[in-house]
Amino acid sequence: MISHRRYLQYIPGPPPRLYNKYTETVYALPVGGIVKQWTGRTCPVEGCGFELCLYLVGNPARTFPLCPYCFNHPDWALASDEFPEDQVEREDKSKEKQIKTVAGKMLTLECPLPDEHPLIEELTVSPDPDSDGVLILDPHLGPKWRLVATREPTIVHFPKNVEKVTVLDKKDDVLGCHLMRIKFKDGDSPVPDGKYECCFPIDEVMQGLVRVHHGSDRLKASPRGGRGRGRGGRGVRGRGGGRGRR
Repeated sequence: MISHRRYLQYIPGPPPRLYNKYTETVYALPVGGIVKQWTGRTCPVEGCGFELCLYLVGNPARTFPLCPYCFNHPDWALASDEFPEDQVEREDKSKEKQIKTVAGKMLTLECPLPDEHPLIEELTVSPDPDSDGVLILDPHLGPKWRLVATREPTIVHFPKNVEKVTVLDKKDDVLGCHLMRIKFKDGDSPVPDGKYECCFPIDEVMQGLVRVHHGSDRLKASPRGGRGRGRGGRGVRGRGGGRGRR
């Protein structure tokens, strides 16, 4: 039962992984970037409930949400009610992950979750014109606001006069993209009242303000395992029998 949780042990590796000492279950973590703990938020996929991480990859680094359980069980995740049921699509995604396996390590140089995952979908504001991926709001959420591409090393930088960006639940009727609400800094706004709501891929105002940067897939150098704690330390909370640590 997912209501009974334990703290998992973070092992920096290589390869980095999470370990449940009570069930002896190992959860591989993506290789090629840096894994960090997030805010304590848990995965919204029904039946999961894992505590979420952040995955930084590329140069300059792009940041993506990461659910360790969904990363290790893509077929299970894609079978949930929130994902497409198409069996061919599921098999294709599984083969793609197998191709990226290098010497038993999950080499992941892009977003570690599928674009259809609820964590990615809720941050998506546009298809990526340079790939079959999407552009999402960087989950660091400021103060340097930007969009990152899930499948290519592309970053869209917002200007410095943007104070806050919010991805709304409301979607554009034509493209089906989430609308964005932009709040500009007082006294430095190109729009009245300093607040602006738009559909990013077709909005001329925002398209004229942003700066697009194409980076590289790999990080220049990565501290081993990022900020996670070493052996025996508290890790990411996930599945496992028994009660959590008090």
